[in-house]
Amino acid sequence: MGNTTKKQLFAIVILAILNFLVSTFTVGDGRDLAGHVVEGQSEAMRGATIRTLFLGIQLISFLLGSLLALVPYKGKPYKVKVVPFSLTIAICLQLALLLMGVVKLFL
Repeated sequence: MGNTTKKQLFAIVILAILNFLVSTFTVGDGRDLAGHVVEGQSEAMRGATIRTLFLGIQLISFLLGSLLALVPYKGKPYKVKVVPFSLTIAICLQLALLLMGVVKLFL
């Protein structure tokens, strides 16, 4: 694992933690798949937030990164491009969520 990959993973973890901290103040009530109301500060909502921040975004990033890695870039093979592209997309998504959370927090 390269030095850049380690830095990207560290950035993702830090951003996910910051997103979780911001989301504890900004998340509202929601509904589950059965249509029942889930309160914003409940244990179920915290679990859903953690799953989204640490698993869901990474899965989406990997899928988008694997598609983006198909584009030719400096003659590098697909296997070399897929992980850095996926991590970069994950960082961008985490940053976007953090920015939206901070804006919601102060507005």
